[in-house]
Amino acid sequence: MALILQIVLAIVLLLGLVSVFLSAKNWHWSQFVLILFIMLTSVGFLILAAETMRIHRGLRAKLPQMEADLARLELSNEQLLRGVQDDQAGIVQLEHRLQMLTRERGRAWRQVAPAGALNEKGQIAVAIANPKPHGLDAETIVYLFESGNADPANPSEGRQFLGEFKVVESRDTGVVLEPMQLLDQRTGERLARSEGPWSLYESMPSDRYKTFADMDEAELRKRLPAAIVEEYLRHGQPATADDDPHDVIGFDENDQRLGPNEMNKAVKKVYNRPLRDYSYLFSELSRQKAVLLAKRDALIEDNAKWTAALASAEKLGEFREQEIKLLQEDLAGMKQDHEAIENHLKAVNLSLKNAHELIDSLLAENSSLAARLAARVLELREKIDATVPPTAAIAAP
Repeated sequence: MALILQIVLAIVLLLGLVSVFLSAKNWHWSQFVLILFIMLTSVGFLILAAETMRIHRGLRAKLPQMEADLARLELSNEQLLRGVQDDQAGIVQLEHRLQMLTRERGRAWRQVAPAGALNEKGQIAVAIANPKPHGLDAETIVYLFESGNADPANPSEGRQFLGEFKVVESRDTGVVLEPMQLLDQRTGERLARSEGPWSLYESMPSDRYKTFADMDEAELRKRLPAAIVEEYLRHGQPATADDDPHDVIGFDENDQRLGPNEMNKAVKKVYNRPLRDYSYLFSELSRQKAVLLAKRDALIEDNAKWTAALASAEKLGEFREQEIKLLQEDLAGMKQDHEAIENHLKAVNLSLKNAHELIDSLLAENSSLAARLAARVLELREKIDATVPPTAAIAAP
């Protein structure tokens, strides 16, 4: 069809040129040029019109399929946006679920990495790759975790909770965190050694039943410490007499849950694992840890004092033992002196006894001599009185 149209146009153009050249003898040159221009322009217009018709015909031939594709894509977009009834959730429903989960969990930042060393105030700079901007403002309280799974068998080797922090400075690339409580040596060393990646939570993750609802026993035993894994395995199982009444819920014959005051009507009782308030538990354990550390420091100080006192007592004991040794030596010398004094006392007593005996004998002898002397004097007086005249005796005085 295109070839025929081209042949027809060529014949028309050829006839037009021949007619114009044949009419050149009778026309003015301006008329000749005008007719030639009109003819060439008309041919060009016909060619453009034919090409336009060809393009429109090609496009219009695809139009029904494109309209069908457009309708199908619009339906697909609507299904993706609104969902396919209950079979598949749409973007609107998923965004709503995401908002509910985010509201329940709070904002979270993944793949957070340390951007500097821990300073003397316990502050540390962290880099937040996504999102941009990160949206963390100063004075915001966040909870810092090491990303990854914990090691229930050896908690010190697994990923751990690093603490509660406050944002003291917000930057384009990240933030600077400051601990809400003073870091002890173990926590500070753990934070300094940790290379990331970390996870930041605006709210402390809450304990929920649905978190572990789809995990089998092997997975639970792998993730949880042996001391508490039985609680998770027994959740929803028939209650036993050993269970705490606060951890038991009852159901009636219609499988409807009963209130605490209606447990006497329960036809079925099951164990309901108690939920844990991690925010309170970490805060309380941190407080207890601080108390225990203070007691430990006090005991260490007391032990140092007792050790110093014991060392002083040992030195004093050595001094007293030396004193006892010297006193024993003095006692031995005193015993020797006492023995010598006793012997000397015996000799003195013997001498005293001899002196008393001598004195007694001398006194007896003196008494005897005095009596003999008195008798002699009396005898001599009597002789004198006998020989001297009485007048002379009177005049003598």
